[in-house]
Amino acid sequence: MPAEAQLVEGWELYPSGPRWPAWVAGSWDGGERSGTWRAWRPDGSLLEESEWRAGKRRGTYRRFHDDGSPAVSCEYADDVVVFALGYRTDSPSRDPFSFDGCATAIRSIRNDYDGDGVLVRTRCYAADGGELTIAGAPMPPRPAGVPEIANLYPNGLWAVVRRRDGELHGAARHWNADGTPHMIVYNRAGLEVGRWGDKPLVEAARDGDAASVELCLAAGLGRSPGAAWYFAYEELPELALRLLRREPAVEDESPGPPPADAPGDAIWVAGLRAYVVGDVDQGTGAAVGTWRIWEQSRYSSHYEHSYVEADFVDGRRAERRSYFSSGGLVRLERRGSDGTKLHRSWDYRHRLDSERERAADGTETFRRFHDNGVARMERTTRDEAFVVASWFDESGTRTAEVTPTDATVDGKSVEWWRALDATGAVIAEGPVEPGTGGGPVGQWRLFDPDGTDLGSVSFEGIDRLANNADLGRVVHALRTWHAAPTPPELAGADAVPWGDLDTFHGSGSHLPFLLKGLTVADPYAFSVALAVLSNLLWHQHTVAEATGPAFQYMTALVDRVATDDDRKRLLDLLVGIATRDGSPAAAHRLKLIHAGLPGDATNPAEHFAEHGAEGAYHEVLTSLADAVPTWTRLAAHRRAGFRRRAVTLLAAAPGAAAADALRDRLATEPKRKIRAAILLGLALHDTDPRTRQALQPHLSGDDPLLRFCAALTWVRRHHTPAADGVRVLIDALRGGLVPTGYDSLYLGEEPLTDVTTALALLPADQAGEQLTGLCAVLDQVNAVDAVSVANALLDIVFPVAAYQEGDPLTDPQRTVIRAIAGSVNVWTFNVNLFEVLDRNGLPNHPDELHALAIDG
Repeated sequence: MPAEAQLVEGWELYPSGPRWPAWVAGSWDGGERSGTWRAWRPDGSLLEESEWRAGKRRGTYRRFHDDGSPAVSCEYADDVVVFALGYRTDSPSRDPFSFDGCATAIRSIRNDYDGDGVLVRTRCYAADGGELTIAGAPMPPRPAGVPEIANLYPNGLWAVVRRRDGELHGAARHWNADGTPHMIVYNRAGLEVGRWGDKPLVEAARDGDAASVELCLAAGLGRSPGAAWYFAYEELPELALRLLRREPAVEDESPGPPPADAPGDAIWVAGLRAYVVGDVDQGTGAAVGTWRIWEQSRYSSHYEHSYVEADFVDGRRAERRSYFSSGGLVRLERRGSDGTKLHRSWDYRHRLDSERERAADGTETFRRFHDNGVARMERTTRDEAFVVASWFDESGTRTAEVTPTDATVDGKSVEWWRALDATGAVIAEGPVEPGTGGGPVGQWRLFDPDGTDLGSVSFEGIDRLANNADLGRVVHALRTWHAAPTPPELAGADAVPWGDLDTFHGSGSHLPFLLKGLTVADPYAFSVALAVLSNLLWHQHTVAEATGPAFQYMTALVDRVATDDDRKRLLDLLVGIATRDGSPAAAHRLKLIHAGLPGDATNPAEHFAEHGAEGAYHEVLTSLADAVPTWTRLAAHRRAGFRRRAVTLLAAAPGAAAADALRDRLATEPKRKIRAAILLGLALHDTDPRTRQALQPHLSGDDPLLRFCAALTWVRRHHTPAADGVRVLIDALRGGLVPTGYDSLYLGEEPLTDVTTALALLPADQAGEQLTGLCAVLDQVNAVDAVSVANALLDIVFPVAAYQEGDPLTDPQRTVIRAIAGSVNVWTFNVNLFEVLDRNGLPNHPDELHALAIDG
């Protein structure tokens, strides 16, 4: 190390690379580095040698491992690397050139760069100089058509990829192992933004990446049907004009037929997956006027189209309108030439849901709306920095103002919420999590409208409460909630080890407080308590460990709820848990597990778990049975909503007492839909002569809905003769009986689904008598429903396992297979039928099926 060397604390190893402390020596020319420069580590070992001219790296650059062996050799041109060759050492080294993940056989790696410093090729070499694949195997011969700069990757594909600062950049080409083109992908800042069709070409043009544009065009992109229209739509007129003058497009993979309301001059634009009626200026390539667009979605048996309109001004898409099939707007997108933007969306009921508006100065305002169209929330940002937010009730009265603050809670940034009364007086204030999806945190202060300080409250235990227009009222309700006495029904609740029981969101230690909230005579306290309980205990048709004991207390508190409307909401949660959101099959299975519980079982939860159900359901069903007197009383309530919920809980409850209550209520209930619900609910109870007697009059009654529900329960519970119920269900399949209102029943799903499922469960001794009639239905229903009937028939005759080639067929199996083979109707949507046949191990051609029925 020469005496003139100087210590530099942050010597840059390469442009934008790491900075290390080093002793550095070299010459200067006019204040800029020039000639040869060397750098040594603090321990005196040589780190690197580089050549400079006018302050820029030029020529050879060499770096050394700690043991003095070569680490990297590069060539630079005006500070831009041309290539870099890295050498592996078996000695400890701190050099940043990485061989991590490389096969041990790879001893050196060469990276080649283009004139912009973008990595375009990587080559690996063995100790003897032979080229290796990235996996360390000898490089195989390069297939014809694969360029010299392509690498072979472990997945067997050849590829040319580009990296800038370590991130994938621009167009990447891929070839199959035999050299045939595989695909082109376009990357931006390390993220894949275009893969299929002409999308890579669109993104390359949008970035102004001329090299990638030419690469994509040379590879054949831009020749899809309607490509010029696609690029004009994407506001790339120069490329659209170029494509207008290209040779004819290649054929697309069988687009579906245009929708009936599309005019004859609609063209297929593959890039949009849509039929389009719109003009492109033949002189500029710009989209012109209003375009009408039918976006196409393909399903297994049909196509659907979504209608869109787009207005173009000077080639720019100024407005885009998406519509529901019923005609109402789904989404509106409007853009001004001055940078202004407006996005609006509507829900399926055609109510304005949200709006995002951007001003020319970068101010952006986001709004959400109440069902009546009044703004619920308005949040303003500028250059992504929060400015202010306001919340409103359904009348438009402002109920809260939110502003930035430097305060933090538990070290995290927050915003400051001030709740307002109708006069604008502050009634509460405190911190909330930032953003539209946050919630209250920390301590809040409460005030009277005259400004009197009422003290503070905490949201501890109120997990996952989201910001809303009523947050001020909720804060005041919390004060009442904390002060309320514990009801006697919760005696002993504190002894339950809630903190040790799992919930879906954190600890259950606050469950006693939440359960008490159900009894507070304040609608905001009740709503919050119910919402948080639901989040903790019930998620996607499943229950948590804490749901078992909590369900017991919730059933005990039904009569403690302050208002009937709130009581119905609590009953809705109980009904959802008891039936897994209205699934009669799931409720029936739970009751079967409960009925199979051994009398001497010491761990009922384990019994449920062994049978594939959550252990907490033991306590749920036990609580349902214990509360039968409550459900029976509510089943006679003056309000039909209570009766409907109560009969569902009686259906879900185990035990003869619940079944007796349902049969008794069937005889006195005035509402036909509730009688229909009772008829369905009886299917969740054991077969009983009294139930058979209660069902029988409805099988021959005048009301189609009651006949249908009675027949379903008759067949599901295997009452005899089976034909009494099967006749009604077959009549429904044929369309002779229409059970209007069935889909509104809580335990009713889709009529066809419920019929075919019920028929598929017919016992073999009952099914045989009905097969002829059921087989005839195949050609008496529509083609889609025929596949469902075929599925049910196969489930009847193959109840346990699919057909195995060589197995002898039973007479019922021959009958069903022959009927399916001979039905023209059932083969209309053959893709759907193929799935059914494959699942049952049967051939998917009618001739082969017919031969199997004769010879099998």
